[in-house]
Amino acid sequence: MNTLSVAVKNLRKNASFYALYLLSAALVVTVFFAFASFSVNDVMLDKISSDGRVESMCSTISLFLMAFVVFYMSYTNRFFLKRRTKELGIYLLLGYRKTTILSLLTAENIIIGCFAFAVGLGSGAIAHKGIVWGITRLLKLSADTSQIPLFNIHAIIKTAGFFLLVMFALCLSNGRFLFKSSLMEMIRFEKKAEKGMKFHRIPAVLGLVMTLSGYILALDILRGSQSLWISAGFYSVGMLTAMLIVIGTIFFISSFLPYVMKKSKNNKRSFYTETKIITTPNFIYRIRSNARTLVMLTLLSAAALSVSSIMALTIYYPIAAVSRVAPSEIEFRVEDETQIDAARQIVHNYGIDDNEVTFSQTNIYKVTSSAPDLPVEYSVGTAMGDAKNKEILREAGFECISYSDFISLLQAQGRADIPGGINSMECILVKYQPDGDGNSEAGSIYPLNIDGGEVPLTVREVTLNNPVSFANSIGTLIVSDEIYGRLKLTDSPATRILSINGKAVEDNDALYADISDMLGNSPYLQGYSHRVNELFSLNSSTFLLIGFLVVLFFIAAGSILYFNNISAVSDTKSDYEILMKMGYSIRSIQKIIRKQVMTFFGIPFILGLVDCIFAAIVYKAGLMQNLLGNAFIQYVPAVIAIAVTALIYVIYYLLTVHTCCTMVCKKML
Repeated sequence: MNTLSVAVKNLRKNASFYALYLLSAALVVTVFFAFASFSVNDVMLDKISSDGRVESMCSTISLFLMAFVVFYMSYTNRFFLKRRTKELGIYLLLGYRKTTILSLLTAENIIIGCFAFAVGLGSGAIAHKGIVWGITRLLKLSADTSQIPLFNIHAIIKTAGFFLLVMFALCLSNGRFLFKSSLMEMIRFEKKAEKGMKFHRIPAVLGLVMTLSGYILALDILRGSQSLWISAGFYSVGMLTAMLIVIGTIFFISSFLPYVMKKSKNNKRSFYTETKIITTPNFIYRIRSNARTLVMLTLLSAAALSVSSIMALTIYYPIAAVSRVAPSEIEFRVEDETQIDAARQIVHNYGIDDNEVTFSQTNIYKVTSSAPDLPVEYSVGTAMGDAKNKEILREAGFECISYSDFISLLQAQGRADIPGGINSMECILVKYQPDGDGNSEAGSIYPLNIDGGEVPLTVREVTLNNPVSFANSIGTLIVSDEIYGRLKLTDSPATRILSINGKAVEDNDALYADISDMLGNSPYLQGYSHRVNELFSLNSSTFLLIGFLVVLFFIAAGSILYFNNISAVSDTKSDYEILMKMGYSIRSIQKIIRKQVMTFFGIPFILGLVDCIFAAIVYKAGLMQNLLGNAFIQYVPAVIAIAVTALIYVIYYLLTVHTCCTMVCKKML
């Protein structure tokens, strides 16, 4: 037998069957080659990594990437091998040796691998160029992209070497399967009946209870300091929560779902419908062999969704919080009167007129208070703002600014949420972060020590809209202009802040650098655009590298679901022919197929999505500082990540339904 010619004929006759396998392999090569090209791109690495952090991350992630590619390729190869066991058994009956059959399978894998490698190199090179372009534009890098080749020889060698190792591993796997299986096992492999499944109430209830317990334990973190996460230890409770959810998921899918489906058959009215009388027994029948796959895909989906959502929060949340950390485009503490004129001159040197920018001077007066209980932001703390020695303690009190200066700063910063006015005995309390217990100081009375007397001020409103950066003031109290006028006449310690705002100074890092040089790199210099650009520069490479793994997760999950459903429908083609003879229409059969496929796509996605939501809650509440309260905008990136994942699942679902319907219905039309 001419092994190569037979391999070519097999692939040609089953082109539609191998099409997605080829596409999936090509996508894997695309991601791997794009990652390999990026990891050896000296031009980009020199720009975004000055301490070797990105290079070490590339080395670490490449190990996970390789392990994942081997797993995925092994799974898909084993799927196609099992689909052809009858054909391979016939070859044995005709007298062919197992070594000859192994040569045939290896030739087919090499042909598919070569096509996938060629397509993957081309698309991977384009993807790498797109990544370089995106990073260059996002971080505003001045990199000479013409020095970056379309095809990096080192990346090609690395990808080719790894792909050859994968092909060798697949050859060993195929050989193990062939020499381990007997002739009768191979001929009757597809005819193996599912074993009857015994339904036990205890593991079913255990799966539900453990899963719900894990979710309840995750929500317990919202109790703040009273939570078990604080009292018993974050990591120990985290491990317990993960263990409960993982083990609970296993029992939930393998025992609880089939148990519920079995019990639903007792409801005659809902069970005896045109589609449910077919789909319910089919699910119960197939769950034994598919339970492991569904558990694996659920955990895989949960991991992919959680990683992408958490990474989106990690990248975006600090950027969204910059509006509080550094609300003005440029702000610094004035320690010398000449610094104001020098800053104005620097701004004018960039061709910016006074009508294009606002210069706001704000005097902050530090006033002590005799209140027995002050908010944590205003109580005793270190006096970093008063001295370079951070061990010096400050007196409990407030840093006061006038209501007029407060409104002027908010307007200059382009803030829309401007509060209403206050009377002479009222104040607005600026919080560093929302209270964990939900209590508000609104209505509280805090006496200020002014001129040897006490002036009680009632908190009219509590806000997170701090007009001054945290580097220059954390305990900020907005007082009326009348009270502020009295403070100006006292000898209370004062700090002058200059805030520069306007479209003309946005995203002007050169201007910011010149002012920083003028101030001698003062730690009190803050800037909104500068901080945002700095965060992008620090985190974009991390997000990109983890993104490679997340993309592979989605490719693997979607492809495995595709192959699994194709296999299930292919094994039951005769059942659909019987349904046709019983009077089921083509539309009814297509409806049954859609519901069956939806079940196996829905379980991993929905359970993975629920796991992702609780994981994001734990991460957000336990590991991220809350500066934005419950503003929805901070969750937008996580919602986008989930929506993209849902879109990928929908595309795979529609493709799977189309292939299954075509496979079943093409001979019935």
